[in-house]
Amino acid sequence: MTNAKTWLLLLLYALVSMVKADCPSPVLNTTYLLSDKSLLQNSFPDNSKAFLQCANGYIFESGSTSILCTDGNWSEVELKCKKKDCGVPNASANMTYIISKGTLFGEYAQPKCDKGYRLQGSSYRQCLVHGWTGRAKCILITCDQPADIEHGKILTKVNPIFVDQVIEFSCDAGYVLVGEKNITCDEYGEYSSPPPTCEVKRNIDVHTRASITSIPATTTISYGSREEEFTAYPSRVIAVVVLIVLAVSFICCVIFLLVRHKNKHKGSYNTGEERRTKEGLLLSQSKLKVFPL
Repeated sequence: MTNAKTWLLLLLYALVSMVKADCPSPVLNTTYLLSDKSLLQNSFPDNSKAFLQCANGYIFESGSTSILCTDGNWSEVELKCKKKDCGVPNASANMTYIISKGTLFGEYAQPKCDKGYRLQGSSYRQCLVHGWTGRAKCILITCDQPADIEHGKILTKVNPIFVDQVIEFSCDAGYVLVGEKNITCDEYGEYSSPPPTCEVKRNIDVHTRASITSIPATTTISYGSREEEFTAYPSRVIAVVVLIVLAVSFICCVIFLLVRHKNKHKGSYNTGEERRTKEGLLLSQSKLKVFPL
């Protein structure tokens, strides 16, 4: 009888053990996960608990941090976690941030510098577990001092040279400015064009004359493989025209005088006819006076 009762109890225990099975490892989402302690457990028997914690980048909001194993099933998860908010990143001087999707975990912020400043560091910063990644600051943009030009000078003397600063050049007497008279420091720390040069007026490079006002188009004369270029200045043209007019006038005067001189002496050989005629007239008059009618 005793043996029968013992076997009956063992059978009931086995049945109960089969009904109350262990729970499998919990399947969790990305906002929470098992705590380090629960991760070390090899099994989760009936009526045992598993402890949860918020995932990286998330913080506790509400609910229980544990779940209960009952008859091989886990209780419903009540834990609620929300994304960490990094807040607006601290901006350095002359900087602002462009934030299009907020400041929560995983989002980005783009630093932007004021005009005249250049960004140094990260072009984007991301909100992660320990806050915003990267560093950024704005550096003042300046241009290098332009080199002195030969036979000329720099009229604008400033140091440092900031963005939009205009540098003006001029040439010494007898020289012509070839290139841009004014160059500007741009937002990249470069000048809008190279510094000009000063060249002797008769040796001006025709390829740069387009930037010099009040100078007409150029004419090209080629001799074999050598090409010489010159500029026809209006004053020189006028001088040539005047010289031509004077030369023509002088030639006309000479021709006129020669013709006049030739006409004056034409047929005036010394034959004595004019003298004899005059003497005959005088003789006739004298005779009339001596022998009047």
